[in-house]
Amino acid sequence: MNEPFHSFRNFIKEKFPGGRVLKIPIAAGLSCPNRDGSLSDKGCIFCDRYASGPVRTAAWTIEQQIEAYMRRHPGRRYLAYFQSHCNTTGPVDELKRKYEIIFKYEDVIGLFIGTRPDAIAPPVYSLLEALSRRTYLAVELGLQSIHSRSLSLLNRNHTFRQFEEAFLELRARELDVIVHLIIGIPGETIADMRETIAAMNALRPSGIKLHLFHVLRNTELHARHVRSPIPLLSRDEYTDIVIDLLERLDPGIVIHRLTAEREREIFVAPLWALDKTAVLRSIEEKMKARETRQGRCFCAS
Repeated sequence: MNEPFHSFRNFIKEKFPGGRVLKIPIAAGLSCPNRDGSLSDKGCIFCDRYASGPVRTAAWTIEQQIEAYMRRHPGRRYLAYFQSHCNTTGPVDELKRKYEIIFKYEDVIGLFIGTRPDAIAPPVYSLLEALSRRTYLAVELGLQSIHSRSLSLLNRNHTFRQFEEAFLELRARELDVIVHLIIGIPGETIADMRETIAAMNALRPSGIKLHLFHVLRNTELHARHVRSPIPLLSRDEYTDIVIDLLERLDPGIVIHRLTAEREREIFVAPLWALDKTAVLRSIEEKMKARETRQGRCFCAS
């Protein structure tokens, strides 16, 4: 492996040899308890109305989204990614019907389901476990930080303890779990972020996604930023922090993402983040120049 970290790209090559595999982002028309009034009607302060999912195809059916993506990227194999909102919320029969749409497509070889740690009912755990016997299945859990003050600032309305409970239940059912973390939350120090990484090392998820704290249009965060600009990381600051955290991360944990990306029309700041390729190149080049790698400072207990 030439990359200085355990990349999702290499993980997929090893798991599904024989050609490129692409991930299809899907808006499944589901809700989120942090937006529908169950917990809050405000949502997370960073979340846009598309809830991190596709923008231009958000109103399409699941089938239309899959088939349009396949037409744009023909001749590949695909992973369906239920990305928008909270994809374990709703009646189990409805969730089952939506998930099983992927089985219409021979070239869809896996399913990723994004959700919150407090929004998986017991019957849904069983449904996910049953699906995992039919296809490769991974659950993406939004955590963002282990620190309660950060979760409060972000208006997450769940605790780290709730995350741990959901994580351990999913792992008990032998499901892969990918954890989402935000880098650069206002008020967090590098020591705070290292503590979050230490917690990941203790839990050992299958993978993590690192997201830059950024501002999207028409969000609560955007409104606050307009009233009083929020200090945001520079590219050098961000890449240095990411490298520091990767050095402390268990090298067996797959890195599914190293930065955030979003459509230009809804992205506000920091503008350097729009050039994802340059950000990733900067991280890799710095790591190689420093002769460092994921897990260099990791000590297994």
